[in-house]
Amino acid sequence: AMDPQQRLLLQVVWEAMEDARLDASKLAGKRVGVYVGASSMDHGSVLGRDPSLVDSYLMTGNTLSLVANRISHGFDLRGPSFVVDTACSSSIVAMDQARQALSRGDIDTAIVAGVNLLLSPSSFVGFSAARMLSPTGLCQSFSDKADGYVRAEGCVAMVLQNSSDIPATAKARVVDSETNADGYTMNVALPAEEGQYELLSRLYDRQSISPDDLSFVEGHGTGT
Repeated sequence: AMDPQQRLLLQVVWEAMEDARLDASKLAGKRVGVYVGASSMDHGSVLGRDPSLVDSYLMTGNTLSLVANRISHGFDLRGPSFVVDTACSSSIVAMDQARQALSRGDIDTAIVAGVNLLLSPSSFVGFSAARMLSPTGLCQSFSDKADGYVRAEGCVAMVLQNSSDIPATAKARVVDSETNADGYTMNVALPAEEGQYELLSRLYDRQSISPDDLSFVEGHGTGT
């Protein structure tokens, strides 16, 4: 009765540790935080429709909070362990929480992950009714032809450490991060340009970076 998202995370987190040249057994019992971005609970909702499939493992196998703690339990990691659910931005917000914990010295290492599996048609029906999904099946961010977004599946994990502990094999450096909320808009799901401008401006000012100095931007792929 385990949610496939939990199983996938266990596998991908193991791969992330190997990629970071970390011995999982040496992390056991250490202050390693686990920060997972997730919001889908399709597997549990599907099982719940049939009472004959509900057993004693349904809650631990399908509760969203256990998605992160499954990793902490499996690898005996003793730092904070929780799931961040901010819809499409869940995993990036989880990364921000991990970076802050590392900066404060709360933890020595962070496992940051995100997972999303589409196992039930219910969300598709609801999002379609709300006119959030693209009828053309295309996510056309930054285009005047954008007519909605396209749902997708995926699972990713990475290891974050303080700069003094980073091995030569490190893939990248996280300089800074920031989160905010748009506050009031005409619709609860409607993004606000002003809010996004304020967030990026704070980041640029804090790091003395000019937008003209940026050479690559990876945009958030929604068309809403």
